[in-house]
Amino acid sequence: MENTAEAVNQVPDHEEKTFAMLSHLSLLLGGIILPIIIWATQRDKSRFVRFHSLQAIFYHLMLAVIIFFFVLIALIFVLISGIGNLNNPGNSSMPPFLIFLLISFYAFIILLALAAVAYSIYIAVKAYRGERIKIFFIGNIIYRKVYGQS
Repeated sequence: MENTAEAVNQVPDHEEKTFAMLSHLSLLLGGIILPIIIWATQRDKSRFVRFHSLQAIFYHLMLAVIIFFFVLIALIFVLISGIGNLNNPGNSSMPPFLIFLLISFYAFIILLALAAVAYSIYIAVKAYRGERIKIFFIGNIIYRKVYGQS
């Protein structure tokens, strides 16, 4: 591998930019498998591709944790509505407030998913331009691991 300062200042070629972009677009194209394959095949060839593919992998993992958390909350809402109906066995309908809460919650989840896709596209465009843009929370850690500096 080349010197760290040289690696940071080096302009990525077209192939590196394409691999970096595909890593981030994997949210739409092939899930977490695509950036893992790109990382495994390109990690020793390009720090730029390694940086972006690792970010894409951890972005997928972060989204999976967030989705799991929200699904768990949705299940808790459903269980609460079921327990609430145990007190009134003749009434099988869900309370209107709970219906509103669930619809609002699912709308929020859909908006969150759209925002995650939009952010992934934004990062993919920046990567294709050759930028070493960092994803919030995980970008600085990965940058230090790949390039050895902040």
